[in-house]
Amino acid sequence: MADTSNKAMPLRIALLAQAADAAGLSADILVSLPAIQHIAVDGNFNAALQTAIQAVNQGQLVQLTLQCKPNEPQHRLVMLSGLAAAKNKIHPHAYLAGFAEGSVNSLEIALNQSRRQSADLSHQQTSEILAADQQFLTFFNMVDDIASRTVKTAGNTNHYWFTEPHKARVASLTFNANSDSESSLVLTQATGLQKAQSLLNASRLFFIVAGQNEIDLSVQLEQLKQRLIGFSDNLTANDNATLIALMVENLTQFQTDVSSATSSISLPTIVLQGASVTAVLQEISAISNALPKVIAEKSHYKTPAGSCFSPAPNSKGGVTFVYPGVGTVYPGMFREFHQYFPALFAQLEREGNLKEMLQAEKTYGENPAEMTLGELAIAGVGSSYLLTQLLCEEFAVKPDFALGYSKGEASMWASLGVWKNPHALIELTQTSPIFTTAISGKLTAVREAWQLTDADEITWNSFVVRCDSASIEALLPEFPRAYLAIIQGDTCVLAGCEATCRALLKKLGKRGIAANRVTAMHTTPALSQHSQVSEFYTQPLCDQLPTDIKFISAAGLLPQNQNVPVNIDSQSIANSIADTFCTTLDFTALIRTAREQGARLFVEIGADRQTSTLIDKINRTDNVTTESCTIAANAKGGEDIVTLLKCIAQLITHQIPLSLSPLLQGLEEQVNTLELRSASSANTTPNTTQGEPV
Repeated sequence: MADTSNKAMPLRIALLAQAADAAGLSADILVSLPAIQHIAVDGNFNAALQTAIQAVNQGQLVQLTLQCKPNEPQHRLVMLSGLAAAKNKIHPHAYLAGFAEGSVNSLEIALNQSRRQSADLSHQQTSEILAADQQFLTFFNMVDDIASRTVKTAGNTNHYWFTEPHKARVASLTFNANSDSESSLVLTQATGLQKAQSLLNASRLFFIVAGQNEIDLSVQLEQLKQRLIGFSDNLTANDNATLIALMVENLTQFQTDVSSATSSISLPTIVLQGASVTAVLQEISAISNALPKVIAEKSHYKTPAGSCFSPAPNSKGGVTFVYPGVGTVYPGMFREFHQYFPALFAQLEREGNLKEMLQAEKTYGENPAEMTLGELAIAGVGSSYLLTQLLCEEFAVKPDFALGYSKGEASMWASLGVWKNPHALIELTQTSPIFTTAISGKLTAVREAWQLTDADEITWNSFVVRCDSASIEALLPEFPRAYLAIIQGDTCVLAGCEATCRALLKKLGKRGIAANRVTAMHTTPALSQHSQVSEFYTQPLCDQLPTDIKFISAAGLLPQNQNVPVNIDSQSIANSIADTFCTTLDFTALIRTAREQGARLFVEIGADRQTSTLIDKINRTDNVTTESCTIAANAKGGEDIVTLLKCIAQLITHQIPLSLSPLLQGLEEQVNTLELRSASSANTTPNTTQGEPV
């Protein structure tokens, strides 16, 4: 039985969670370690764990499994001392820091042994009755969750395991709670990260076909079809390996061709996606039939599955990152990304408070709460920052232009390497009177403009109305407490006193869709906050500033600025944000100005695709949908990774330079795993434990 006194020696046992098909420790590491001692859980989990702990304390290397069958694939936990792991440069997935059994106070005892307090726990899991095999799997899964930084919530949904800055993840497991056989384990975060999940697999297929002309493309499509036609949707293990290898071959060949071609050579490129071989064959058939018309009309071809083709794109040199405004974030956004980009999330966590940056408690809570204006603003900037790093750092996409919708301008400067410490704005936004009381909450700026006291009631609202701006502007003198806040394609946003806005809409003969959000941005009362907004956004700049991105601000549309580009200095940037913030936003004019300057491919960098929809409407109105189009990196209601792959596919068919490494790495890892599985050589396989920098 475990020592249940408060004087139990702290444990620091390194744990590696290795799934049934995962590689073991490499041969060169095993040479410097004792022979593996196999311990099976059988019918008593506590006894097996206690035996394993004693063996590790005696310097042994232990493999804990459900059944003592070393050569059969099964989940296994490798256990060794923390010191041995460090000496051999092994990055553990977690540490076992405390274990106690046989007491209803087992958790308290285990915490004491681990030299932790209950307040240190970032996750607790308690079970009343579990069989020994279930206890082992729960233990294994918790180690895996710590290494993958994943929290599993009710409803079988996962999200990133957020922590406070510089605070390790600490978890507890309690089995047979409230009984004499109760036992508890305390696990702590280590430096190991689980491997990134593959973006592509046999259920998420992705092929690229390039050719000089219609005939060449047709030939390439037919060749791919012939290579796929022998597969069924019920893939055998060999079929799966062959299909994955085919994707690797296809993507590698494309990347080689692109890198070896001169910059003046651009081949028309088709991207095919599907959830099965049959689905991809259907996509090939559809694009083959549409090919003559698409090429003749130089139109943009897209399917719901994500296949796409732009025969004569005019996008190179015109990639424009568009940052959405406040209010696009939604519960559960990006919940899958960390499993595919673990190193990126580790980097973001080191840079600042990722939990606050995404407003995680409200964004990922089991009952997502309505956010304040400040919280929406923080999460909006945070989501844009994350997506920018993902596209620029992981896929090496380089924008030529950048612009923002409303407060999206702040996201632009924060995300693209201009502001030195954008994380500093998080706490400031939460406490600044600008966002808490002046143009939201009590609306003190509005009260001042309307000459109201604190006791006077204001019922503020904004309405999206399908109407031209001139018709609204003509009526504004009759309704002094209503404001034209935003002009956006075929709609406008009317804001102000709710009753006044409704009266104006009635006279206009239009129906408005109420936003039910209290914000006086882009209205006349906000002008009183211009100096405060400018001061708020006066931020120190990075030592090295981007020189190959042209930043476009809506402030340049104002008469006093005369379309002069924003100077990249702290004060000029702050003034441009204040100008945009405190005046009517003409988003239609902003997009037209961007197109005049060379913007062609508008890539929305933020949660959802609301801004893409607006730009699409503006482009249709201006009849420029062939020359200019939009791509959304995210979409509410869709799978994060599927939407991201659609974004990457469209960038490829628009012949935008990028890296396919994130796609290939996961595929190549699958090829290696399948080869290892067939070779059945678990003890001489490469070490796949990924280390997190410390």
